[in-house]
Amino acid sequence: MSIEALTVLLTLKRHGRMGRYSISSMTGLGEGVVRRILNELRDQGAIRSLKGGAELTSKGEELLLRLLSDYGISQIDEGSDFAKLFNCECKKCYMSVVKKDINEGDVVRLRDIAIKNGADAALFLRYECSGNKFLILRLEKYLEDWDPELGALLRNRFININCNDSVIVVCGPNDYQVLKSLISILRA
Repeated sequence: MSIEALTVLLTLKRHGRMGRYSISSMTGLGEGVVRRILNELRDQGAIRSLKGGAELTSKGEELLLRLLSDYGISQIDEGSDFAKLFNCECKKCYMSVVKKDINEGDVVRLRDIAIKNGADAALFLRYECSGNKFLILRLEKYLEDWDPELGALLRNRFININCNDSVIVVCGPNDYQVLKSLISILRA
């Protein structure tokens, strides 16, 4: 299944019933692409079309979880509060706990992959249980020292995080570009 389909599924999960025009506007995908994806998802039983738009079915929720897992994402949530940390005009940010172990030496290369795929910014963190903090890789500083609210946001959203889990925050112009960048990092 494509990153475009993942984008539509995640958008429907986060925002509920929506029409294709709203999905297109929110995600940055063209209306024709959204129409094609909605038709495919409906044929698979992942969504149902109702007056006022499409919504996920239980089969769609299962498909979304399977896709995220297949891409190496344990947990994902919107985190647009990170735009202030990056001091960017980012319209959309996603924060995710990933199965991939991010090494300090890979951070610059992975950030470059994110930027090449449409992201405006990317941040790589490791959760350290001993201090209940998120270490910013390559900077050797804790997120909580820069912005305690963002550290608390991550801890509150990712209550099932494990010691030494990697967290990636990617920000960009729309859902599709951010997810495309995140998946590109995970495939690298």
